Formats: sequence, C-alpha cells, structure tokens
Amino acid sequence: MKFQPILLLSIVLGLISLQLRAQNEYKIDGKPTLKVSGTSTLHDWDMISDQANGSAKITVSGGSVQAITAATLSMPAESIKSGKRPMDTNAYKALGTDKHKEIKFQLTEAKKQGDSWLIMGTLDLAGMKKPVTFESTLKTSGSKVTIHSSTSFKLTAFGIEPPTALLGSVKTGDDVTLTIEMTLAPIN
Repeated sequence: MKFQPILLLSIVLGLISLQLRAQNEYKIDGKPTLKVSGTSTLHDWDMISDQANGSAKITVSGGSVQAITAATLSMPAESIKSGKRPMDTNAYKALGTDKHKEIKFQLTEAKKQGDSWLIMGTLDLAGMKKPVTFESTLKTSGSKVTIHSSTSFKLTAFGIEPPTALLGSVKTGDDVTLTIEMTLAPIN
C-alpha cells in the first residue's frame, strides 16, 4: 500500500495543528499585583500584594487564548498592605488572618466573550467560600499570557464586618473591588 503525498501531508499538518492547540500548564511569572480597593467615610483606599502562587491550564492558538480549563490562585492574607499599619491591623482582624492565613481562588468555568473573558470560580476569603466572576482580558506575548481581571463584591457576603476606626467614626464601605494583574509562563 502506497501513501499518497496529499494524505501524508494532511496527516503531518493535522499533527502539527494538534500540537499548536495543545493545552499547556502555566504558572505565575514574576510578581503579580493583587489590589483590593474600597471606600470609607474618610477616603478611598487600596491594599496591595505582590505575593501569590498560581497555575492554570490554557490553550493558546494563533497568538490568542482559546480555552482555560483549570486555574488556582492563593496569596498570604497578610501580604496585602495599605502602607498604614493601623489600617492593615484592622483589615487583618476583619479577615481573621490568625485563623485564615490564605486567600484562594479556584476556577470553575471560563467563557470567552468577544475580546474579553468571564472567569468564574470560588473565592475563599476569611474562611468562607463564595462564587465570584472576574471580568478579564488575556493577552499573549510569545509563550506568555498576561491577565488583567477584576471583580466586585460585598465584604458582608463573606461574613466580614467592614472595619471601623477612631471609635467607629471612620467606617469602611461594604463594597470592594479585587483587581489582579499577572503574567503566566508555561511550565517546562
């Protein structure tokens, strides 16, 4: 039985196409930026961390992300800092960081919508797990994927009483936004 050149070429191109669309495991490359933003009766505030561990299974084809089938992210709860020690102390107390050392996210589903993504999963915050949806953009550069995601939620949804200061005269708002920027690189 002789192989026809066209059949052989089709098989080779099919194998190359499968390899190019193969799903790869990625991990955080460099320092991510995780920012929690909110309001208070005194001023708006941000708390920022550059410490996190995470991985994802991502399919990249034609220079863009085609699928995300798994992702996890965890950060030390006391790595978020405002630059103001009293505010950090109040935040750690509200989060119960003496018992809940990490903030974690576990992907349940990712949907591409035009140029953006909805990344849905479970956020484990202050010992309570709740579903959240991040609105995200993903960009590729070489073999790396850069992600910019944000979600908003109420602290009370996670059983967190918004912190107060100065005998209750300064109150933190219940609504916060979590923004994550990071670059992922394939695990070799």
